[in-house]
Amino acid sequence: MRICTFNVNSIRSRLEIVQNLIKEYDIDVLCMQEIKVEEDKFPKIDEEYECVIHGQKKLNGVAVCSRIPIEKYQKGFEGELEEARFIYSLIDEIHIINVYVPLGDNYGERFEYKIYFYNKLFEFLSRFDLSKDKVVLCGDMNVAYSDLDVWDPEIWEGEVTFLPEEKAMINNILNMGFVDVIREFNKNERVYTFYDYRGAKVYKNEGMRLDYVFLSPTLAKEVKNVEILTSVRRKRKPTPSDHVPIIVEL
Repeated sequence: MRICTFNVNSIRSRLEIVQNLIKEYDIDVLCMQEIKVEEDKFPKIDEEYECVIHGQKKLNGVAVCSRIPIEKYQKGFEGELEEARFIYSLIDEIHIINVYVPLGDNYGERFEYKIYFYNKLFEFLSRFDLSKDKVVLCGDMNVAYSDLDVWDPEIWEGEVTFLPEEKAMINNILNMGFVDVIREFNKNERVYTFYDYRGAKVYKNEGMRLDYVFLSPTLAKEVKNVEILTSVRRKRKPTPSDHVPIIVEL
């Protein structure tokens, strides 16, 4: 199975990119964040794929599209405050949680909501037995966890996405037993999944790692490969998302 997570930054703006992506890279399950569209306006991806959409007008939104039957799903959890940011699906006995975590701010109201969202996520994750269950947690976590996840740690010190309380949220996920497979395959390398549109950051390799794939230990043992498709971000036309697609092959 090939699972891809991708913050598309508007599915209608990035439809051609997504359609090329699933064909060129033989994607079985595509988890998208920031689709920025309501469910009834979500475009057709491909005849082969079934999609579950938790959408919102012009903002946020998550979706899962799969060519393997989706056995069950849940859109959102208590505490989203009407922001479409969470979707759960069961596909081929694998529990897939797709999230678009709030960006937050420097210790204001949105920071509090970000921490609240993470705590609601932890509640949901606690239902699984990670020693047995096959679980995927993926998406845009809006946190750069370590110095290896930003191009210049000194510049980002004290800024949103690099605050110690935000890093603690990722640490909680790891302490639950999840495996950060991107880091497992790139032990001491700087790898980025987000490049700001301003300043031609992607061509200077000045990015951040805000997107993650966490696997339960039983599933992590089945990983064959992890691909970070920076080439998709570097293409000028059609205009790319500011995030990079990530593929995990099981």
